[in-house]
Amino acid sequence: MNGVIYARYSAGPGQTDQSIEGQLRDCRDYAKKNNITIIDTYIDRHISGTDFENRQEFNRLLKDAAKHQFSCVIVWKIDRFGRNREELAISKVKLKKCNVQLLYAKEHIPEGPEGIILESLLEGMAEYYSAELAQKVRRGLRESALKGHALGANPCLGFHIVDKKYVLDPETAPVVREIFERYAAGETARQICDDLNRRGVRTAKGEAFKCGTIYFALRNEKYTGIYRYGDIVLTDVIPRIVPQDLYERVQDILVSNSRNRSKTRCTAVSEFLLTGKLFCGHCKNKMIGESGTGRSRTYYYYKCSGRKNKKMPCPLPTYKKEALEELVIRSTVEIVLTDDLIDRLVKEILQIQQQDIQSAYLKSMEKQLKAVQKSIDNLVRAIEMGIITDSTKDRLVELEGQKEALNVEIAKESIKKPEIAEDKIRFWLYSFKAGDINDPAFGIRLINTFIHSIYIYEDHMLIVYNFTDGKAQRKAIEADIAKIEKDHTYSGSSKYGRVPATGIEPVRTIRSAGF
Repeated sequence: MNGVIYARYSAGPGQTDQSIEGQLRDCRDYAKKNNITIIDTYIDRHISGTDFENRQEFNRLLKDAAKHQFSCVIVWKIDRFGRNREELAISKVKLKKCNVQLLYAKEHIPEGPEGIILESLLEGMAEYYSAELAQKVRRGLRESALKGHALGANPCLGFHIVDKKYVLDPETAPVVREIFERYAAGETARQICDDLNRRGVRTAKGEAFKCGTIYFALRNEKYTGIYRYGDIVLTDVIPRIVPQDLYERVQDILVSNSRNRSKTRCTAVSEFLLTGKLFCGHCKNKMIGESGTGRSRTYYYYKCSGRKNKKMPCPLPTYKKEALEELVIRSTVEIVLTDDLIDRLVKEILQIQQQDIQSAYLKSMEKQLKAVQKSIDNLVRAIEMGIITDSTKDRLVELEGQKEALNVEIAKESIKKPEIAEDKIRFWLYSFKAGDINDPAFGIRLINTFIHSIYIYEDHMLIVYNFTDGKAQRKAIEADIAKIEKDHTYSGSSKYGRVPATGIEPVRTIRSAGF
């Protein structure tokens, strides 16, 4: 039968890839003894057995089990699979639902009630070891902290570590003070970073400065002489580099700048939802967002960038942001995303997905497998008729080997192709019909998913939707738009709402409604 191997080692100074090599060797020996063909391996490096959420390969294994390409998972010992009994039980149930066995290369679990008790005992021991180790590590770190010892091996700019104690570094401590003073004086992290790199100054690791390095230093409380670990706070074990008042001033500036950046980021994302997709129908320049302040509020609107930059005269007026965005979103939800169109989209997506799953490589291997099976059947019939020679036997053994290798390759290729169920696709599409059109986050998701581009004129706009499955078809749609504009037959007409090349309505003309 087909099987896979899962291997893992935890974070720690003594843990290396040699652990993985040993696990894989023992698991492959176990598979060979039990006539199991290994079609794939899943390896998580430097991650705890209690961390089920962030074990990427482990979670990929559980997803691939649902594809029914392997019948068992081999692990070195049960603690490699996990160290949390609750998560272990959930993961084993998931495998069981997919008819996949969990086998241990170095632990023999007998069948029957005794095996259940033994397996539970091993799972409990694995969790106990992890909990006890974590307790010992925390206790050791706490004792080191109480002594004022430096925790961790990472160096800190401005200090040397001598006998586990922080000692002032006379060469880099002035650099730390300079960073704080310049930031407090109004320079940005980027300006400070660029200047230090230009001068050849390096971090404690000997690397070039980055903005993140500057921000980390500015927030580091150790530079004020405060040593903190959990609830332990010591003030007499680290030499002070930065005065307390300077440190507090910098923290206030960091908070203020962070708020301003968040406000700017929110404005850029949420205020102009059509940025990058909205174009002037006359000069084909992008429409850009602008704002203007009135007596009591700020007004937002879209304006042709060609007209704004005075590159060319453009008759297109400005449009109110809220009304234009609402019209695009509401029209898409209520007019375009009909039940009929969703049904057609579901069929198209399933068809494309099936074509993707049945890749050319997979089809080629399946064709080869049929040919090999046909040859085997012919040889078997010849043997039944009494035609047996050394060449016949050798050829049969060779074909059986080819058949096994092809089956393994087909199983590997099938695992790589994720398949989304029809009900999930339909649910995802219908979620857009039930969305709140006044929610900016929903508007962004809808526009980025369905809308390719929008061409706006004085009295109507032309929306191009992403209801195509290829770049060539999208070009055909754009060429058709160019033809419509050239012939000037688009105004007030909706007959160009269908492009024959696609069979789906990718373009729809929508008249303005007072925007």
